[in-house]
This record gives sequence, structure tokens and C-alpha cells, in this order.
Amino acid sequence: MRKRTLAIAMTTVLVTGLAACGGAGTDTKEGSSSEKSDSGKEITLKVFDAHAYGLDEYADMAKKFEESHPGVKIEVQHAANDSNTLLQSRVNSGDIPDVFDVEAGTSAQKYYEYAYDWSNDKEVLDKFNEAALETGKDADGNIMSLPWTYENMGLIYNKDLFQKAGITELPKTMDELEEACEKLDAAGITAFSLAAKESWVLQQLSSHFMMDKSLDAKGVVEKLNSGDLKFKDMKNFQNVFKFLDLAVKYGPDKPLEVDWEKSENMLANGEAAIIHMGDWCQSTLDSFNPDANLGFLPCPVSDNPEDVTLLSSCNWTYLVNKDSEHLDLAKEYLEYILTSEEGLKWMTEGVGAVPGAKNTQEVKGALANDASVYVSEGKTNGWIHTIEPNGYADIVGPALQAYMSGDMTAEQVTEEFQNGWVVQ
Repeated sequence: MRKRTLAIAMTTVLVTGLAACGGAGTDTKEGSSSEKSDSGKEITLKVFDAHAYGLDEYADMAKKFEESHPGVKIEVQHAANDSNTLLQSRVNSGDIPDVFDVEAGTSAQKYYEYAYDWSNDKEVLDKFNEAALETGKDADGNIMSLPWTYENMGLIYNKDLFQKAGITELPKTMDELEEACEKLDAAGITAFSLAAKESWVLQQLSSHFMMDKSLDAKGVVEKLNSGDLKFKDMKNFQNVFKFLDLAVKYGPDKPLEVDWEKSENMLANGEAAIIHMGDWCQSTLDSFNPDANLGFLPCPVSDNPEDVTLLSSCNWTYLVNKDSEHLDLAKEYLEYILTSEEGLKWMTEGVGAVPGAKNTQEVKGALANDASVYVSEGKTNGWIHTIEPNGYADIVGPALQAYMSGDMTAEQVTEEFQNGWVVQ
């Protein structure tokens, strides 16, 4: 999620009367009723939400919670960009939100000391899929956070452009990917619109080429941590450079100026055939072109068709501040947004994703539904970038940008990856 997640150039504290949220990239304000609590004092619940998807549905959801809790105001900071920095700044200043979310794994572990332990809340935990709850456990098996949605990540392609170029089968090897690029180019189609301006996109892309399906994501990380595995010895890692070469050759003239928004806009509107992103961007793609005919393309990483990867995880997880002045209300709000009918609508319709909670709702997102086929067939693997060492992403993303600009060699970038993998 880094972010992808995200996504939207928007960091707004929402504090005034609850109005419908705007679309991606707009300032948004939600607030509350002016009614007081039973004690006559208005209660403000501070929420930090590291997303900018499904904002209309989120606003409706928060408003309904306020209406059922007179005197309660939900104050939300949606922080799609630099969410880690913004959250850490609030924690450092002592302004810890009552409810907040971070990426599961390494990022979340930094905040477990502030988190409420859900381990004994059996009625709440029973509302979630067991596998999804695993992402919120600490080293002792305590459940310190609750899962948001399953997210799937890989290449996303424009089916109509592939058809126009005469590509009848999805490429499964690096050579087949290059052949597909050649066909697209011959048809006058820009093959790639990789969001290379976003270092997190490149870093997440690189994790496909770190993957070893015989080890899975956790196994790769464990071997890197122990020193038993080096980047220079990974069987597929050098192919990340071949991939980036294709993205430069068959992409826009200035690939490092393509941000997430331009990347997704070009794909949705038929100006480019392939991007790297996850199904979290469904609502943004729909806003650019609701009729876009898109699907997942598992990422080729080698000359073996079986090595293609679509990565899947319950990546984002929500925590409740254990020292909140309104602990019970904070717990209730988090349970509400993740398991209630309104919360499930936010996730399945607004975001277009599969919730970590048990549910029977139909998922709106075409990409999430497309990914579910690969998930059901066992053709996915986990996420490495959520369990990597802290600070690693800040090193390797810029290194890949430097390779694309010609300022670093593949050997230098590989060494940078190795040096950046510092176990805490």
C-alpha cells in the first residue's frame, strides 16, 4: 500500500459538518452532529485513515455512526500520501489517534506498544476470517490489530489494447512479455505506463522478482534475514532490470515523470496497455473510465511460466489506541467500520475489495473478482514488502529510479538492495 496505497494527493483533517466526500484528489470534510453525549459533553473520536478510496461511502458510514451515537463526532484525517510520516509525527507529538491504520507486518509492529490487545474479544474476532487475523498478530500470537481488505497486486492490463495488438494469450515469461511489447508497439500502442515517479511502485514491483514459490514470501524474508540468501544469488532478481528496460523502451518518453495518477489514467483511457498496481486502485480507474476493460496480468519473472506471480495479502490493519479516553467507543467504531453492513458496503462497493471480515456481499471491483480466480487456483503468493526491514523501501525505490535514468548499473542497484536489507 507504499501506498499504493496510495494514492491520492490529499491529506485533510475532517472536522466540520458531515458532507458528502468528493472524488479522488479533492479536499474532503466530514464532521458531526452538534448533539451532546448523555453527560452533556460532546465526544470527539479521532481517526487516522491512510486511504483515499471510497470516500463517499466512508462519509456515509461515519455519518450513520454519529446519528446512532448522539453527541459523538468522528474526526477523520484521510492521509493517502506520506501516511507513515504523518502518523509517526502525531505519535511523536502525543496526539495518538483513537483509531488508526498502518500496513500490516513491519510497519504495524512499531505501533503495537500503543495498541489494544483484541485476543480476548472472541465475539469480535469470530467476525473475521482466521487467515486475515494472522496479519495482526505480534510475536507472541496476540491479536493487536484487525484486518481491512484483501489486496492483490501485479500487472494490470487493458484487454481491448491487447486484442487490438493481436495478443491472444497472456505472456507468462520474460521473452513472451517482450514479444507482447513488440506487438503493442507495432500496433501503435504504448505498452507500459509504469508509475516510475513513485518509488514505492518500483519497490513493490521488485518484490515479484525476489519471490521464490518454494519458500513463499515469509521464507524469502527469513533467509534474507539470516544471510542464507543474497540478492545476487536470487534466481529471478536480475530480470527486474530486463523488465525496467522494457518499461523504458516501450513506455512514455519521460518515464520517471509518470506518477500513479497518470499511470492509471493512461491505462483506463486506452493510452497504455500495462501498469503495475493493485486492485486498491479500482475506484480511481472507474473514475477515469468506468467502461475500461481491464484485468490482472500475473507478473512474468523468468523463463518458467510457473513462476508468474500475483501477490495477495490483507495488507492494511487497524489499531485502537489502548490509552484512548474513549476506549470502548473506539473499539465499537473499529468493529463497526470493518464488520457492519455499512462498513462492508464501504469496502465492497466504495473500494471494490474483498473484506477481511466474513461476509456475503458482492464485490463491485472487477479487478478483485479477477484476482479471486487466481487466489482460488492457488496461483498467488504473499507480500514481501510488508515484512521487510524498516527503511528498506526508502533505499531501493530510488535505486531503481536511478537505474531507469542510467545513473546506476544493475550491479550497483543489486548491491544497494543488499546493503539496504538491514535486520533491526
